[in-house]
Amino acid sequence: MTSLRPVGRLAVTVAAVTAMATALAGCGGGGQAQSRTGGGKPHRGGTLVVGDESQPLSGLDPILAQALDAKRMAAQFYEGLLSLGPDGTSLRPALATSWKQTTPTTYEFTLRHNVRFHDGRVLSASDVAFSLKRIVDPAVHSPYASLYKFKDVTAPSADKVVVKLAQPQSSLLHLLAQPWSAGIVSEQWARSHSANDLKTRENGTGPYKLSEFREGSLIKTIRFDGYWDRSKPYINEIDYRVMPDEATRVQALQSGTVDTIQVSLPKNAASLKKRGFTVGDRHDVGAYWLGLNTLSGPLANEKVRQAISLGIDRKQLISIGSQGAGVDSGVIPAGDPVLSGDKVDKGDKGDKADLPNAEYDPAEAKRLLDRSGAGTVKLKLAIRSNRPDKLATAQLIKEQLSKIGVTVDIVQIPFEQLIGNLLSGKWNADMIQLTSSLNADASQYLSLWFEKGAKSTKVDDPVLWRRMSDAIQKAGSDQDRARMYKELNRYVAQRVYVLVPYASPTVYDVWSGKVAGFRTEASSTRMFLKDAWIATER
Repeated sequence: MTSLRPVGRLAVTVAAVTAMATALAGCGGGGQAQSRTGGGKPHRGGTLVVGDESQPLSGLDPILAQALDAKRMAAQFYEGLLSLGPDGTSLRPALATSWKQTTPTTYEFTLRHNVRFHDGRVLSASDVAFSLKRIVDPAVHSPYASLYKFKDVTAPSADKVVVKLAQPQSSLLHLLAQPWSAGIVSEQWARSHSANDLKTRENGTGPYKLSEFREGSLIKTIRFDGYWDRSKPYINEIDYRVMPDEATRVQALQSGTVDTIQVSLPKNAASLKKRGFTVGDRHDVGAYWLGLNTLSGPLANEKVRQAISLGIDRKQLISIGSQGAGVDSGVIPAGDPVLSGDKVDKGDKGDKADLPNAEYDPAEAKRLLDRSGAGTVKLKLAIRSNRPDKLATAQLIKEQLSKIGVTVDIVQIPFEQLIGNLLSGKWNADMIQLTSSLNADASQYLSLWFEKGAKSTKVDDPVLWRRMSDAIQKAGSDQDRARMYKELNRYVAQRVYVLVPYASPTVYDVWSGKVAGFRTEASSTRMFLKDAWIATER
């Protein structure tokens, strides 16, 4: 069993922070980032080498892809009925060329003709019906199952799919537009392969297909010549090399060993930008979550939770913990399109959260602790190991809370174990730190922490559950959804069910001049890699 390591105190300097904030001023932001001009016209050919932190922990099955490493690969191999535009909200045709809502709970989709899976079989409506039913099959254990309200999915003809819902669901079309929450698989292929097979094999309709899988070191993909968008993809081969250490990835990009990487540390993004590499736009979808166990222990007392929230200096955490890259946020991150629309794409850092219990007020925090009757408050905070950027913020929080008389013991745990503890309900901690990435739908951020009846849920609040349900069922427009989710952000902050010091980019995409035509988007899954090509040398 992995041991838990106590963590010591952080030392930081104001001078270093000021220098970093200055360096970050020009990093990302301001419209869709694309490769620099001079790459020539789009053309086929060449090999792109990617340096990635890890391979998909959950494997290549699209509907099990919840972590970023798995979503990145799902986006290359699989597709949904619809797709999202670069703004993260607009809907576009994909495997379906058209769709219509015939009743409040019925949708009809018309499929694109002559779409083929990577094994050569032609996509049919029965494949789509099978794939959607598979998401909610309890035996599959998809993390997206609870997001759907299917009553039935049928294929009345070879190119028609009818989805009937048990209740209205405003999020349905957006869920169907993402490869990881609605990836379509071949029914025949999926039935003939085991769950373990699907971890290292794929058979989607996407622009690239798997050529080689070396566990822990390399995933090689090649252009799918039978792709329905005939002119794409342009690049012949993409190699994904595993480089767990960020410094190693940075060095590999600078040396030309790899052509594109993702970095999590803002200082690395800023440094690479200064060296002439292209840094993708910032998308503040990485909320620094501190999930709280409000069912037992000190945090079952709401006054204690409010005191802790008031005892956290978010401005300092943004300046130091996030290296100046953070913005105010609630449990639904500030950069999620449901809240900010296209504002982030226009360089706006998102709406100021303006949430309850968010202003630093250590005097009031001490008064609340005195009135709580809780006595001495000692908390255990579990965080992911091997992430110095997350550790820095945790250490600052520990230091800040010590000033109001709250003791925090930080323990570092391997990511797999941390997630296992969360989902099993055996937290072994008062707080768990996780960082969000862009979710398939805004409801999923809330479901992770507050799903009614889930083992992971550490709140008991019928009002919250009703409001979560209303946001899914009753929102009639994008404006309604934005309003309801902003209200949910406020409600969670008022009750202090999750602490969110800030949101910042989960990762920064960085690439060399070898890459042309590449666009970034909020999911950071390289969804538009099929549009990129190898730049023409001058």
